[in-house]
This record gives sequence, structure tokens and C-alpha cells, in this order.
Amino acid sequence: MTTNAPKITPVILLFLATVFFLSAGYFFTKDLPQIADENVHYRQILNTLERSPFTVDPYTVMIPGYHWTVALPSLILHDSRGATLRLTTTVLSFFCILAFYLLAARIDKASAVRRSLLFLSFPLFYPFFSLLYTDIYSMMFIYLSLLMALDRRLWLSGIIGVLSLLVRQNNIVWIAFIALVAYMENYFPQYRWKDVKPWLSKFFFYFLALALLIVFFIWNKGFVLGDRTHQPFSLNFNNLFLLLFLFFFLFLPFNIANFRKIVAFLTQHKGMWLVLAEVFLVFALFFKANHPYNQFGRFLHNWILFGMAGSFPSKCIFFIPIAYSILSLCVTPLTKRSFYLIYPFTILYLMPNAVTEIRYCFIPFSLFLALKEPDSPRISLFTLASYIVPVAIIMYLLCNLTFFP
Repeated sequence: MTTNAPKITPVILLFLATVFFLSAGYFFTKDLPQIADENVHYRQILNTLERSPFTVDPYTVMIPGYHWTVALPSLILHDSRGATLRLTTTVLSFFCILAFYLLAARIDKASAVRRSLLFLSFPLFYPFFSLLYTDIYSMMFIYLSLLMALDRRLWLSGIIGVLSLLVRQNNIVWIAFIALVAYMENYFPQYRWKDVKPWLSKFFFYFLALALLIVFFIWNKGFVLGDRTHQPFSLNFNNLFLLLFLFFFLFLPFNIANFRKIVAFLTQHKGMWLVLAEVFLVFALFFKANHPYNQFGRFLHNWILFGMAGSFPSKCIFFIPIAYSILSLCVTPLTKRSFYLIYPFTILYLMPNAVTEIRYCFIPFSLFLALKEPDSPRISLFTLASYIVPVAIIMYLLCNLTFFP
């Protein structure tokens, strides 16, 4: 006797895992008091609910597109409780994960589910799927814009990019990245006017995004709306060094698998030792992380910064994973030539930030996860397993209001 039981495909498994993990995260956090910057975002959401959507909280640095979105269901339901707002954020996170999967499938369908499961369980992202923060919602627009660009739907890609500026102004860096990827994939090396003229209009909305941001800068007299005292323009490498340090541990099985390639790379490129020595000099001399927001002991990433900015022996120890991450990235192929633009644009994205903040690493980490050559199933499984303990620890500390990522 045969049965026609429905087959559980990898995509269905991903859907079930997403629903389960997002639901678990929501129920763990739904009744917690506002944590850290959630207080600012909650006040900004209340402004919208009180029919004052254009009243900006003094500490809201971004255009309140996220806040308008989260406020809409509460406005319809007449329910402004924190649990309701966090539920809306959790639903938006579901669509972000869906957008990441669609992008990963467009790049390499065979590994899309594995990459999406890693995204879903990524220790840095998971706590924010249900909290009142703009970062996950902002990432959704970047994935969709890049997806549309790879599908050669450049107007739609640009429109989504414009919308992303309503969530975070610094998304302009990733809009420029996406525009250049679109050019590299479709029109490179055309540069003469007679060659460029037929297709230049397809990039209209990318240019519009830049023009709108310039108008906003002139009107606002700066890129940030509130908290200007603590959000000055500042060129430094602090966030880049934090990203490289975290990269070593968050992609540990992948980095270990790269060891032989790294040895071969150093054998063939002995000048790389000099490059690493120069990078160490920059790290040892200029890594300070002395912003007031980086002095709060309740933030886990600040404890990392205390070590990175400590004594000379401490800096030597912390530089080891940084150096290894640089070497691992040097031997890691990406799926398309144009995707290597992620490296200079990551530097451009991270350098202007005065605050050293773990959330600034979200887009670079997730895009790397989507754009690199797929790992073997075994490496993906080991990486997934390595996330279990950090996620459990972070969620335990978060729910006990002890530490925050």
C-alpha cells in the first residue's frame, strides 16, 4: 500500500524553521521592558501613533520610515503595547529572511536554503529579529534592491533603494554598490557617451537616491536628524577592526577550512607579511573606541572593545584573529567578479561612524554570506552547530536583562 504523503522539501523546512525560531524569539522578548535604543524607537513610534509622524525624537538619528511602518498596524488595532510592536517587527523580520533567501537563490539556488538557515541563526542577528530596531528592516531593502539589479530590473531596484533611505540614510553606500554591480554585470566596460546614452536612464532612480540625500543633507544641515553631539562625522577604522575580529569566530569552521589555502597564499605572496605588519601598526596606534557610547559595560561588544583597546600585549592577542580574517578573505572566491566591490564599499560604509557598534556589521556579514562561493554542506552544518551556544547565551543574558549584544 502506497501513500501520497507530502514531501518536506528543503524550502518547506526553511519556512518551518523560520516560523519556529522567530516565534521563539518573540515569546522570549515580547514582555521585556524596552532595552537600550529601543526606548528611542518606541518614543518615535508613539509620535506616529499620536498623529505626529514628522515629530522627531531628539535621539532619533534616522528618517523614521521604520517607525511609520511599525506604527501602522498598531494604529489600525489601537494597540501600542510593546508586545504588539515587537510582533510587527518580528513579521517584518520574516520578510527580511524571505528577501535574503530570494537573493541567495538568485545567486546559487543549490545552497540558498543552507545560507538562509545560517542567516536565521546568525548569533548577531537573532536577538534583533523581534526587538524595536531598524537594522533588520533596513537589510530587507538592500537584499531586494540587489535582487532586482541582478534580474536587470534596474528601475525597480532603484525605487527600492530610494525607499531604503527612509529607514537608514547610510544605505546610500549600498545603493551605490548595487548600481556599480548592475553596471559591471550588464554594461562594463562601456564608458563612451554614445555607448552609455541608450541605457543610462535605467539608472535614474539610483541617481535620484543620491540627489535626494544631498537635498536632505542641505535641508537638515547634516546626515543625522537627532543626537548630533554623539554622531559626528568621523573617519576611523574601529568598526572595520571589530568586523574582522568577529568574522574569525562567526565563520570559524569556514576559516579553519581555509588554513591550507592561507599557507599557500602566504608562500606565494611573501609581501603580505609586510601588509599585515602595516595593518597591525594602524590597529595598535589608532584603535581607541573611546566614544561615550562605547563605555557602557552592559553591552557585550563593548567588552570586546575594552580588550582591543587595552595594553600592547592585549592588542597583539586581539590582532591574531583580525590578521587571520584578512588572510581568509584573501583566499575566498566570490560568485561574481562584481561582488568583490563589497570590500571597498564595506570600508566606505564603516569608516565614517564615530560609534563602534556591532550592528554596523550586519549588512557586510549578511552580504558576504550571500555573495561568496557556497560552502560544502559539512562546513555549513558545522557553522550552524557553532551558532547554537552563542545564540543561547546571548538570549539568556538578554532575557535576564544582564547584557545586550
